[in-house]
Amino acid sequence: MIGNPYKGRGFKGLLRYLHEGRKGEENPHRVIWSEARNLPDNDPMVVAGIMQATAELSRRVKKPVYHLPISWPPDEQPPKEVQMQVAETLLADLGLSEHQHLIVAHDDGDCPHIHVVVNTVHPDSGRAWNPWRDVYRIMESLERQEKELGLRIVDRPDLEELRKGEKDPDRKKEASREEKLRAEREGDTPLAKWSETEMRRIRSDITTHFKDATSWADLEARLDAHGLHLRRAGQGFRITDGEHFMTLSKVGKHARQDRLENRFQESWEDYEIDRDLTREVADQLEPPDAERPESILDELEQDDDRQKAQAKAESEARLKHALLAANRYAYFRDREKRATEAAQRHTKDRRAIRRVQWVKERVAEDIGKANREFEDVCSHLYRNPKAAWSEIDRRLKAGENFDEIDLDTVGKKKGWKFLGFRTKGRKEANEAAKSMPRAHRKLERLRNQWEINQHDELELHARLGASEAEYNEAIAQIGHREQRRKRGMELWRERQSIVTQLTEEEIWRSDLAEDEKEQLARAWEETLDSERRKASKGLRNETVRDYYEILYERTQETEHEPER
Repeated sequence: MIGNPYKGRGFKGLLRYLHEGRKGEENPHRVIWSEARNLPDNDPMVVAGIMQATAELSRRVKKPVYHLPISWPPDEQPPKEVQMQVAETLLADLGLSEHQHLIVAHDDGDCPHIHVVVNTVHPDSGRAWNPWRDVYRIMESLERQEKELGLRIVDRPDLEELRKGEKDPDRKKEASREEKLRAEREGDTPLAKWSETEMRRIRSDITTHFKDATSWADLEARLDAHGLHLRRAGQGFRITDGEHFMTLSKVGKHARQDRLENRFQESWEDYEIDRDLTREVADQLEPPDAERPESILDELEQDDDRQKAQAKAESEARLKHALLAANRYAYFRDREKRATEAAQRHTKDRRAIRRVQWVKERVAEDIGKANREFEDVCSHLYRNPKAAWSEIDRRLKAGENFDEIDLDTVGKKKGWKFLGFRTKGRKEANEAAKSMPRAHRKLERLRNQWEINQHDELELHARLGASEAEYNEAIAQIGHREQRRKRGMELWRERQSIVTQLTEEEIWRSDLAEDEKEQLARAWEETLDSERRKASKGLRNETVRDYYEILYERTQETEHEPER
């Protein structure tokens, strides 16, 4: 189980989102059930009003909303009773069981999960709850409940370090060894992670910006007001002030790159290219030498021929240079795409292997139980169970089917008969004989399933090795992420600066082959689209700036307006 807390100011917006979905993406059917505690009703608007009124009992609390999502792995589907038990036990461990809270279950994600919304102000005393080291208290509670309920134990390295005394959430950290090596390799400044306390403070300050921002530029402007900025790091992003950092995943699901790109209708790469784009100046060709004219007419004719030859030479040079730049960029993108696909396959295969290994462990446990059940049946049936089981195993290895084996000939049964009457032991032995084929079929089925999983694991390991080799080969050609990003930007800018000098008519009238013309025409269209996006982006940014300037002027006028 995983639980990450969030703090907020208002209950109404959060409860509307939990019950209806994000604005423009409404999905009220995702709510499976909801339960309210210490509240007269579970209607979201009624609950929001009551919680807000209760929060006003404490004047010093600025963020009374405590939002705690709890999720389970995809292979675990706990019923409502277990989910409620986990939530209520966790709140009791945090000291929030007497506080007003609402529990909402969703089915719109990859994993089963619930959302617990708590009012940190006590409804009777009006005192605010102290969240000191709540993250570690949550991890300890969930870990204990996982053991009690027999659920999967989640790795929590931060909790283990805290228990060993190796971690202090409030301690100022230094840059790690890996970070120092990265900075030395890239000629950059090594960054240290913020402490847990600092990360929670920063997250509470900037969470709303990720929800309200309308574009990448707007988001960067909002973060810049806090002295922060986004920076690409590996597969994701960092939020940094130049000395410290935290990963973007610490902010929450609404700050995921794919969700932001869908909302902004622009990828980070396109935005970064538009932001950092610089034009390069094309090389100018020297005019060819010409023979000295014998007359003015010959001189004019030669000048005209020379100009045409120079123009044609320049055009051919531009076309060839542009085609070369387009080919190099296309080849790079193709290699990059293959590397990305290989990495995705590699990750998918690794996850599949972990899933198969998990299933194998469960099947192995079930085989052990089935073996014990079969031995128990043998002990109820035969006087010498070990000898009987050895005889059955011998006949099975000889090729006989279990259903064809006469169990009476395997060994002596327990109990005895006298004048046709059976003793209690003989009756129990006969009952055990009836259940033995079923126990054996169960054991054989589990063994077959284990063999299938073993075969699947070996096949996945082979696929994993192939995808890893393909990824390493692609990376060896184009470099690692930072090198790849830098090289891609250089090739893109080179192509942009050259292709923008061409015209569509010049391309199609050239002496290039038809496939080369088509390739160059596609590159030319892509450059036009990039320029249009850049112009549209600039207009949007200008509109946003004008809006905030007007808003600022109105605010100033309101503040300086004399009171009546």
